[in-house]
Amino acid sequence: MITPPDSPAQLTQTTSKCTDERRIRAEIIAIGDELTSGVRLDTNTQWVSKKLEELGIRVAFQTTVGDDLQDMKSAFQTATQRATLIITTGGLGPTADDLTRHAIAEVGEVKLLRNEQVFNHIREMYASRDIEMPPNNEIQAWFPTGSTIIENPEGTAPGIEFSSPDNLTDPFSGYRIFSFPGVPAELKQMWSTSAESRIRELFSIQLTTHHHTLHCFGSGESAIEMLIPDLTERGRDPLVGITASAATISLRVATQGKDVTECQRKIEPTINSIRERLGDLVYGENYAQLEDALIILLNEKNKTISLTDHGLHGQVATRISQADKDQSRLIGSYFGSDIDHLEDLIAATADIMVTIGPVNRTESLVDKGESHFELTIEDHSSDKVKSETHHIRYRGHTSWREIRAVKDVLNKLRLFLVQSQ
Repeated sequence: MITPPDSPAQLTQTTSKCTDERRIRAEIIAIGDELTSGVRLDTNTQWVSKKLEELGIRVAFQTTVGDDLQDMKSAFQTATQRATLIITTGGLGPTADDLTRHAIAEVGEVKLLRNEQVFNHIREMYASRDIEMPPNNEIQAWFPTGSTIIENPEGTAPGIEFSSPDNLTDPFSGYRIFSFPGVPAELKQMWSTSAESRIRELFSIQLTTHHHTLHCFGSGESAIEMLIPDLTERGRDPLVGITASAATISLRVATQGKDVTECQRKIEPTINSIRERLGDLVYGENYAQLEDALIILLNEKNKTISLTDHGLHGQVATRISQADKDQSRLIGSYFGSDIDHLEDLIAATADIMVTIGPVNRTESLVDKGESHFELTIEDHSSDKVKSETHHIRYRGHTSWREIRAVKDVLNKLRLFLVQSQ
């Protein structure tokens, strides 16, 4: 951090313990017409939200505003009334539509002053590239009076830290703004080199937040929650959150501790309880997909698999192949519409033979607004062939019906292996 020589002396800052009674409310403001118009996806807000959550700071609001000074000022004023910590991204460049510094100055009722140290730094960066600094870049050296500069090691747009007067003596009062450029690489570097430690210092954050996620398939969100009602109670520690995405139900277990080891120790009993109550509904954890769980079981049981697919366009085989890193478990696959010569499609050389197709030859896999297909699984790895046939029928939005069908097949294969000797 660099304190601008042109700004008045900063008041001595004090820190307070982050207790349950004094929770930090945060708001993230993403700035730019490219975001409000939909031309670009706002990944910065998602990233900052995750980093704040790791610090145990709740993001209460996320706002997106275009490059209009009055709109920005309105968004900033609203944020200062409902959040203590405000993180902004974007609007710190040298062009006419980069107005973040102006909005901060107007909301804080202060003037912009040029910082000579930053001005010289920007000019030297251009000189090192044998380029003369464009006149417009001078604006990047102007800061609201009383602000602190957040250094940008590899960019020309420094960040800004600005506080209301009452926040200087009590970080839980008033508001404090941290403004970063919109370039993701610069934002992340500035966060890791200075901003995160600064926020920890301000709010005396001494704890680490840790998460562990269990993924389930085969039952609905409400049905799963009914099996663990006491674990999902609000205010519980560890806290268990439940989300659904294309029929995958995820249980996110979160807690705080002095380090990851302590957090894992606190989380373990809850994870064990979830696994005990949900049983085979749980297929994996953290970043695992159904196909990953299937490959783990195939490796454990030393079995191979092949598929004949008449309707899901080879998606099941594709996902299994992507999870099969050494390509040792999926030894053959066919997908197409020809169902007259099944015996010619795949030789029965795999341990597990899978066929996906219409229930009968007169109807399609997806018909009359629903998915209706037959899944046959045969295990040829012993003298006695073990087989299962499933008739799968369900309705759902057309945008995800096929994705769910693929997951359903993967899950049936997983359970077939779980139950096999």
